[in-house]
Amino acid sequence: MKAALLKIIAILLFTLCFLQVKTRASDTLVVIFDRQQFVQGDSIEMEVYSEPFRANQPAQTLHLWIENVKTGQRWKYRYPFIKGRYKITLKINDSIANGRYAFNFLLQKKFLSVKGKLKNAGEPEKAINYIARTKNMAPIIDGVEIEEDGSFKIDNLFYTDSVYFGFSPVQKSKENKLKIAIETPLDSAFIPETLLTEFVTIGPDATVNSDAAEKGYAFSINDKKAAQLLQEIVLKTKQLSKREKYENENVSSLFASANARTFDFYENDELKNYPDIYSYLTANVAGLTSYNDEQTGRTVLYWRNQNVNIYVDEFFDADFSPVSLSVVDIELVKVYSPGSRMLDGFNGAVAIYTRRMSSRPGNRLSNYSFYVKGYTPKAAEWK
Repeated sequence: MKAALLKIIAILLFTLCFLQVKTRASDTLVVIFDRQQFVQGDSIEMEVYSEPFRANQPAQTLHLWIENVKTGQRWKYRYPFIKGRYKITLKINDSIANGRYAFNFLLQKKFLSVKGKLKNAGEPEKAINYIARTKNMAPIIDGVEIEEDGSFKIDNLFYTDSVYFGFSPVQKSKENKLKIAIETPLDSAFIPETLLTEFVTIGPDATVNSDAAEKGYAFSINDKKAAQLLQEIVLKTKQLSKREKYENENVSSLFASANARTFDFYENDELKNYPDIYSYLTANVAGLTSYNDEQTGRTVLYWRNQNVNIYVDEFFDADFSPVSLSVVDIELVKVYSPGSRMLDGFNGAVAIYTRRMSSRPGNRLSNYSFYVKGYTPKAAEWK
């Protein structure tokens, strides 16, 4: 009798486990929009959750890829998907054309992390130090262990915008000889665990044939080549210059000082005639000089014998070296004289803006420092 009872219990447990596995395999995404039709200036509010909902679900990444159904133009955003639920707000910029848009939600199991490898053959490093700096948070200084094959991993990261990673040896030396390669799994190709597409109309009235647009649309995870996309026609009263557009997108209010002297390299390639940015600045800005510090091996920039602070993509870089950044990667430079209002209390500053800031996440600054793209802010702008 006991044996029969145990057998029944075992069968029930097996059935429950099977049903649980089956349920998890059929998880789907559910998206609730506050409405389906908007105009420029509106904010789209979305709540996304997995069904069946499980509060103990491990942290994942939710990608939102928006496509213009007519032209194929694509915008990409990504959010932390924690405990199986997330709320998103996107404000529609005036540059978004009227039309029908596909909102493609892709769920990826992985959360943000950095995988790296120390490439120096024969180096006896068992661990390395790193510093992670963002615009609005205190820097994180920590260490990570190195495996026998030179690999390491910094797991479960969470930040918005971009973060600067700088790696250095545990045993400090005058020269950083580390050669490191990194990758972020979220920036690599992936097969989504779950995919859901919803449609939204932008415009003052429903002039788009919704049924025809939706029937003719097919989402592909592969990136489309720019040459295959149709150009949007946007009428504006004033055409922004490339410099103005770049500054609007990348220069924060703290650095947008009217007292700054700005050098942009859209309209000329003068910078390419110089070996590095310090050589260009000392030749074109009165009062700026450079000095080679024999103790540290670094080249330091001075303004009338006072040390100048260097910012790269608005991150303060105390260890910046002019040879670590190629002149072809520099888009814009702002020079602030000592006593400038935005940097009151400093001895002057130079802010260097690079192409990677908005278009090349994870791009290498040197053999041991990198910028990595984070998550999209919860309330962002679609433009």
